[in-house]
Amino acid sequence: MDLLFLSLVLMSYLVDVLQGARIRRDESSPSLPKVNTTKRLRKLRALMQLEGIKAYIIPSVDEHMSEYVAPPFQRREYISGFTGSRGDAVVTMTKAGMWTDGRYFLQANMQMDDNWTLMKMGVPGTPTISQWLVQELTNGDKVGVDGRLISIADFESRKKDLQAASISLLSVSKNLVDEIWKEGRPSLSNATIFALEFQFTGKSWQDKIKDLRAEMSSNGATAVIVYKLDEVAWLLNLRGADVPSNPFFFAFVIVGATEVRVYVENKKLNDEAKARLKDATLLEYNISKFIADIKADSGKINAQIWLSPYASYAMKEAVPVDKLLSKDSPIALPKSIKNPTEIEGMKKANLKDNTAMVEFFFWLKNEVPKGSQDLTEMSSVAKLEEFKSKQEYYMGHSFDTIAGFGPNGAIIHYRPEPNTNLQITDSSTFLVDSGSQFKDGTTDTTRTVHFGTPTKDQKDAYTRVLKGQIDLAMTVFPNTTQGRFLDPIARKELWRNGLDYRHGTGHGIGMFLSVHEGPQRISFGCPKPWERPIVPGMFQSDEPGYYEDRNFGIRLETVVMAVPANTEKTFNDVQYVAFEPVTFVPYWKSLIDLDIMTSEEIDWLNKYHQDCLEKVGKMLRDQRKDDVYDWLKEITKPVSKDVIAGCFSLTASALTFLTVAITIVCVM
Repeated sequence: MDLLFLSLVLMSYLVDVLQGARIRRDESSPSLPKVNTTKRLRKLRALMQLEGIKAYIIPSVDEHMSEYVAPPFQRREYISGFTGSRGDAVVTMTKAGMWTDGRYFLQANMQMDDNWTLMKMGVPGTPTISQWLVQELTNGDKVGVDGRLISIADFESRKKDLQAASISLLSVSKNLVDEIWKEGRPSLSNATIFALEFQFTGKSWQDKIKDLRAEMSSNGATAVIVYKLDEVAWLLNLRGADVPSNPFFFAFVIVGATEVRVYVENKKLNDEAKARLKDATLLEYNISKFIADIKADSGKINAQIWLSPYASYAMKEAVPVDKLLSKDSPIALPKSIKNPTEIEGMKKANLKDNTAMVEFFFWLKNEVPKGSQDLTEMSSVAKLEEFKSKQEYYMGHSFDTIAGFGPNGAIIHYRPEPNTNLQITDSSTFLVDSGSQFKDGTTDTTRTVHFGTPTKDQKDAYTRVLKGQIDLAMTVFPNTTQGRFLDPIARKELWRNGLDYRHGTGHGIGMFLSVHEGPQRISFGCPKPWERPIVPGMFQSDEPGYYEDRNFGIRLETVVMAVPANTEKTFNDVQYVAFEPVTFVPYWKSLIDLDIMTSEEIDWLNKYHQDCLEKVGKMLRDQRKDDVYDWLKEITKPVSKDVIAGCFSLTASALTFLTVAITIVCVM
C-alpha cells in the first residue's frame, strides 16, 4: 500500500514536471504586436496646444455609446494601439494613461508601447481618471473631450471632480483624433439593412411603438430619443452589418406621440425594410442634423424629452434642463425579457451552435494526436466556423472567437493572430470561447479542454471553476435580486483555494443582437444605477474562470435562462427565480477532480450530460453524423467517485514501470 501511494505521488509529480517542460520546450509565450504611437501623440499634443487644453480624453465608444465599435470609429485603438473592447485613454502634454478592466491587463501591457501607462481599474491604489488629472494638472487648466463620445453621467461626474481642483472639463466640438487620423482609416460599411421576419421577432415594430408610447404617456414624455444601435434594431425589427459581429446598422430614432423619425442611410435599406418603415419618416443619417432636431423638439411648448443619462453629453446640450426627462431607456428592460417566440428561437440557436461545437471538439480530438504543425489556434477557428456555417439561419459570429492554447488562454479576451498563433498539442489546456449570430438567436459558449494529461493545478482550477458554474446554475433567488448578489456563489470554491478571476461572472445576451446585453448582469463591485434584477425571460451567461499569466487559462461558460422557480412555499408572495441551461456542450472529464465535488454537483453534472446527449445527440442523428454521436454518447456517460477511481487503478508494479519510464523521458 505504501509503495502504491509513493508511486502515485511520484508519478503525479513527474507528470506535472514533464507537462511543464513540454510547454516550455515546444511553445513560447508570444506577445501581441506593439504599435509605435510616438508620432500620433506628437500630432495630438500639437492640436491640444492650439485648442488651449492640457489633457484630452479619448473614450472607447462611438456616437451611439457602443461597446463594439466599427473600425472607422476606433479612435482609442488608433491613438494607443490597444484593441480591447473597453478602455479610456487620457493624454496630457507629457504623459498618456489607459484605464481598462481586469479582462485586458495582460493584453494592454503587450500591445501598448512605452508612451503609455496602464491604469488597472478595480485594483486598489489605481487612481480614477479624475484623480489622475488632478495630480497631473494645475489650477486653471482645461481638459477636453468630444461631447458626442462621453455619456452625460460620466461627463457630469468628472466635471464635478475636476471643478473641485479648479480644473475645467470642456465639450470640444471637433474630435482631435479624427484630425490626425488621415491615413489608413477604414471606410464606412455599405451593408444592406434588412427586415427580420415576424417568425423570429414575435412582435411587430408597430406594437413595440405602442408599448413605448404607453411608457411615454405614463412618464409625461413627449418624445423618446433612441440612440443605442441594439435598441434601434430591436425596436424597428431590422438588422444590418455595419458593426463587426453585431447585426446593427447606424441609425437614430426619435419617437413622438404621433410620429416616428428614423435617421438612416436610405440607400442601404432593402425593399422589404423600406416597406416595413412606410409609416415612419425617414431622414438623413447625420449626427449634427439629429442633435439639431432634438434641440428643435425641446423648444416646443410643453416638450419633455426622454433622454437616458447614458446618452452622449452632446445630446443633453441640445435640451434645456426644464425640458429634460433624465431616465433610463424604456427599451432596455423589455428587450432583455424575451417573448415566447424569442425564447424558443434562443433555445434553437444555442442547440445549433452547440451541435457545431461538439463536432468541432470531436474533430480536434482526432487531429491533435497526428501532431501536425498546421493544427493551430487560427486553423481551428476557421474549422469551427466551417461547422457553424452549415447550421440553419447562421449569420456569422457574435464576437471574434477566443481560441487560446496554453499561455494564450490566460489572455482573457485573446484573439489569435499570425505572430501569436500556437500549435494545438496535448501538452496544455485549450480554451475556446465562441459565439454565433443566428436569425433566431445569439449564442456565447466557452469550454476548456485538454488532449493529454492535465497537471494537478490545472485539474484543481478547472474543477473549482466547474463547481462555481454548477453552484450558480442551481441557485434559486427572489425576483428582486440583482446579479452582484449572485456573483460570490461562482467564486467561493476558487476563493477557498486562494484563486479568483478578473471579470464578471455573467452578462445578458440579446436575441440576434448584442452578445452583451443589459440591464442585468452578474458581476462584483458597486451597484450600477442602470442595473436591474434578473427575472424570468432573461438569458444570461454563467462563466467563471481562472487564469495563470503566461501559463494557462480556464473558463467555462454556459448560457442559462431565468425561469420561475418551483418552490414549495412563497415567502411574502415574492416570485422566486431559477436558471435553466440552454447551452449543451459536455465538460472535459479528464480535467475534473471528482474528489472535491459534492454529490449534488455530480448529480447535476450527470443530468446535464444526459441532456447534452438527448438534445445535441438528436441533431447529430438527424444529420446522420453517427461517429460524432457515438463519441458524444461515450463522453456523457455518468460519473461517480468510485468509477473514476476504478478507471485509474494500477498495480504497484505497473506504477513502478510507469514512473521509471517518465523519469527516463524527463532526463532525455
